[in-house]
Amino acid sequence: MPKDYYEILGVPRTATADEIKKAHRKLVRKFHPDVNKSNPNATEKFKEVQTAYDVLSDPTKRTNYDQFGHAGVDAGAAGAPGRGGDPFEAFRRAQQSRRGAGGGPRGPQTWSPNSGTTVEDFDIGGGGNFSDIFEQLFGARGGSAGTRTAPRGQPAPKGADIDHPVKLTFEQAARGTMLPLQIDTDGKIETIEIKIPAGVKDGSRIRIKGRGQRSHGEPGDLYIITAVLPHPFYRRDGLDVYMDLPLSAYEAILGTKVQVPTLDGPVTLTVPPGTGGGAKMRIKGRGIERGTEKGDQFVEIRVAVPKGLDEADRAMIEKLSTKYPVNARADVPWKV
Repeated sequence: MPKDYYEILGVPRTATADEIKKAHRKLVRKFHPDVNKSNPNATEKFKEVQTAYDVLSDPTKRTNYDQFGHAGVDAGAAGAPGRGGDPFEAFRRAQQSRRGAGGGPRGPQTWSPNSGTTVEDFDIGGGGNFSDIFEQLFGARGGSAGTRTAPRGQPAPKGADIDHPVKLTFEQAARGTMLPLQIDTDGKIETIEIKIPAGVKDGSRIRIKGRGQRSHGEPGDLYIITAVLPHPFYRRDGLDVYMDLPLSAYEAILGTKVQVPTLDGPVTLTVPPGTGGGAKMRIKGRGIERGTEKGDQFVEIRVAVPKGLDEADRAMIEKLSTKYPVNARADVPWKV
């Protein structure tokens, strides 16, 4: 027996549209296949949640479901209430055939990343708020997510666009990557492969034309919303990459050579003698790529001083400070 849609979403039959939307959003966070990869049942649960929400978020479908149960929804294309025809005849036909309007899941499909992929906007705002992204997940723009038939003599409306969040590592965002992705299209789970261009960041939107919701007219588009995970030592500023390089006081005074990581592999950095803490050293062309542009990598020096000095050590350092005086606060903007 099919599961009750209200039970799937965990709401009472008297739930308001807003309560249904909130319950759907919470379950999407919990069961989305790209987020909950550790749960082998996540894909099936996610599909159930999407199917239940598709019915209960549509006033006409919900009325049919409340009156006739699953049969009333299954019979929607064959004369459901409010769409013409005899609803009881549709109910009788549905009882006999028990056919779903959407069919079963399709198997994995391969979609060419070179067909219809465009970067719409890399600078949407950079908020990277994943809960806001989930709020839009699979939401229709400008109307219900259900398929509609246009009035006679008018062109069929375009299918709804779909927003889909993905998590990327810092390196994937900086250099681009190919990403397998499971999407739900009209209740059917598909696996496609998409190209993430180099240079995306939190909140970037990547448009994939024609991969949104189906309709009797032109299909909608799929929008990939990127969330970039923080890196343990890289920081991003525009197209430039920053990292800290700790040096001992002796290395800073005498100079040294240090191997440092970059997005394209390690390089040997020459630190000149007398380098102070806070100094920035530039490695050209090792920053973020975006189109024909490429930023630089900057290494910021952090000097570690020795601890646990005895009296002889202190006397030696005081002698050096007298011989080579340094006025470290000569250029500070304050006067006291």
